[in-house]
Amino acid sequence: MSKMLVVLKREYLQVVKSKSFLIGIILAPLFMVAVVILPMWLAGAKSSTGEKVSIIDQSGAGIGRKFIEAISEYKLEGSDKPYYILKDLIEIEPGDDVSFNFFKDSLRTQIVDQQLKYFLVIRPEAHLLDSNIYLVTNSDNFVSLNRFERKISNVLSTMRLNASDVNISIDSVLNITRRIDLVVQDAKGEAIPFQIKYFSAIIFAGIIMGMILSYGQLVMRSVIEEKNSRIMEVLVSSVSPFQLMLGKVLGLGAATFTQIAVWVAMGSLLYSQKTTLDISPSIDRILFNPVIVVFFGLFLISGYILFSTLFALIGSMVNTEKEAQGYVMPISLVLIAPFIVGISIVQDPNSTLAIVLSMIPIMAPTMMMMRLVFIVPTLSEYSLTSGIIGEAILSLTIVVVTIVFTVWLTAKIFRVGILMYGKRPTLPEIIRWVKH
Repeated sequence: MSKMLVVLKREYLQVVKSKSFLIGIILAPLFMVAVVILPMWLAGAKSSTGEKVSIIDQSGAGIGRKFIEAISEYKLEGSDKPYYILKDLIEIEPGDDVSFNFFKDSLRTQIVDQQLKYFLVIRPEAHLLDSNIYLVTNSDNFVSLNRFERKISNVLSTMRLNASDVNISIDSVLNITRRIDLVVQDAKGEAIPFQIKYFSAIIFAGIIMGMILSYGQLVMRSVIEEKNSRIMEVLVSSVSPFQLMLGKVLGLGAATFTQIAVWVAMGSLLYSQKTTLDISPSIDRILFNPVIVVFFGLFLISGYILFSTLFALIGSMVNTEKEAQGYVMPISLVLIAPFIVGISIVQDPNSTLAIVLSMIPIMAPTMMMMRLVFIVPTLSEYSLTSGIIGEAILSLTIVVVTIVFTVWLTAKIFRVGILMYGKRPTLPEIIRWVKH
């Protein structure tokens, strides 16, 4: 045990004394904050200049004028100036396709030259055929697109109602059929925006994935370097292969947990100042939820030990990092998988697929964290044997059992592989090492 602790201490100090470790402690949380805050800030940023709009109206019914009047209600933030500036309103006779094509080409050129943001094309009988009205733009500003869609829909609905025999005022019909913005609340009567839950889930799962990949591969590189420099032969003469492997895994793991401890301390300080910093209640209920924080720590530790043991196994079997890449790629894909299927899982975190994936040991650390972030804030009571808490405990148990088996298997291969040089071992050879 004392020899393993010597290896653990050596690996730990080698990492924490490096400048990159200190820089990572500061930059990583800043980067994660930027990932969450910056997109929200950019999405909420208001334009200080109006957007130019032109219209080609070939309907003969004045749809273009009605549309401009409808969007004139939108103003720049903190100003009475219009958000949308009419550059040209071109009204053409329904049968004059020559003029229509000329003006359309001219406006397309203005779009390309960035002299114009949008131009709306209104063809004859647009109120009868939806394809006869369309917007031309190189912008994907969904806010403006939603505004235009809503206002032009109202204008066309008014025309259709005028042409019908409905014995009720048009304004009344539009009011009756208006669209609502549905407010969503959870079972506790609270409303946490989907974006906050999704970005929080990505942050927690991303930290776990990043720590596993970065520090796990450090274990692998350490084994490869010492194996190639023949230092490994000296080490195994003083310490058993099992103690050496476990010392490396836990030593670098201790460095990982030191970094997390610093982040937790920073988070606690931030939480203590939440009234001063005006932290959103939605963020508070997720990032500072004790259940989420505890399971985050447990899954980070168990996930790191599981994967770093696998990385140590890879390092013992190969001679160069280039050879190792063929083994590292599948592990990386497994860790990335929750981000690929995540958008489907978070829409129904209690689905059979979500539960099954969160019980697979190599996917559990990241997948279960994403489920916890979406479900735990909605709970009014907790049970250790049922619901998401019970599933998380079961998932963690499965990971721990897998760790025990993986450590046993890796120790069998590690003790022979670290002293093997030259060609990469074949599968039959590895099986013989395990049986030996």
